[in-house]
Amino acid sequence: MQKILSFLILVLVLIGTSIYAGDDEEDLLLNTKSCVNCDLSNAWLEEADLRKADLTGAKLYRANMEYANLTGANLTGADLSNVRLRGANLTNAILDNAILRYTNLGDANLSGASLKGAKLRDARFSNTKTDGVRF
Repeated sequence: MQKILSFLILVLVLIGTSIYAGDDEEDLLLNTKSCVNCDLSNAWLEEADLRKADLTGAKLYRANMEYANLTGANLTGADLSNVRLRGANLTNAILDNAILRYTNLGDANLSGASLKGAKLRDARFSNTKTDGVRF
């Protein structure tokens, strides 16, 4: 019985550590505006100020980034699948080779953004500003 209890405690500690690690990466991003190749899946970044942030290669699957300011951000090679970017400001952002499958970009501003090689399958662009976008 003692071994089972010890095992369960160890599992709970490891689960808690992995959950907290995600929070650490989110805090790192918000404090330094840099989180290269980090896992921010399911992160809550609504209305975050991420101007000129470096998110190269970041995994942002299912993150909430509605109304975030990503002006001039580098999202090269980032996985933005199923991300909510409704109303986000992505003016002059670099999204080259990013994955934007099923991403909601409704009411977002992509003016001057670079989307060279980006995967846009089933992305939503309702009322999105796209002046000067480079594909």
